[in-house]
Amino acid sequence: MVWRVKFESKIVLVTGSANNIGKAIALKFANQGANVIVNAKNNVNGGEHVVEEIMANGGNAIFVQADVSDPKQVHNLFERVIDKFQTIDILVNNAGSATQIPFLESTKQHRLNTFNDNLFGSVLCSIEAAKIMQAKKFGRIVNTASIRGIEHTGRTGIMAYSAAKAALINFTKTLAKELAPHILVNAVAPGFTLTTAFDNVPEATKNEYINESLIKRWLTVEEVAAKRLKN
Repeated sequence: MVWRVKFESKIVLVTGSANNIGKAIALKFANQGANVIVNAKNNVNGGEHVVEEIMANGGNAIFVQADVSDPKQVHNLFERVIDKFQTIDILVNNAGSATQIPFLESTKQHRLNTFNDNLFGSVLCSIEAAKIMQAKKFGRIVNTASIRGIEHTGRTGIMAYSAAKAALINFTKTLAKELAPHILVNAVAPGFTLTTAFDNVPEATKNEYINESLIKRWLTVEEVAAKRLKN
């Protein structure tokens, strides 16, 4: 019960939370007493199932479908949040995606789409959340970055994704300065995490990934989610 009290009555928005890491984050916050807004761009069934699971366990949650890279949809998302809960305390910018395309076959549109998914969605949601948080002088923003955005760790094949996550890390550091002292801004940069994104990856390739890592195993979505609750 000690952990549950920590987030009792807090209003938490987790973008991209219909499955995988986002789902694990939403469930952890709900289990610790938070009111959770579950969000997805396309996976409506997944998002609704997450809400059903939270409610079945005695928690409180709603689902809002929105593409967080679209300013109008982001505005509507936060209108729903305010209409239902009157405020927001914690924003977890988790939505993102990676598409593997060889550099010489990549296009400007591919890179724009990747930056929309992995950077601009977080920027747009942070703007809306910060307006609310600044007015009450309290808030937490946590961004899902990636080890691929850290210096020297970008990966061939997902160069656009790596660049977008590097930009997100820089954005996080600068936003933390902008919104201090009342709003804390952090990022979590996980390595290889076993999600449905790897469902169609050959076992030999997955083994190569793990052999490259220092811990020689996959991270679980629950481990990554736990880090969000410590920021």
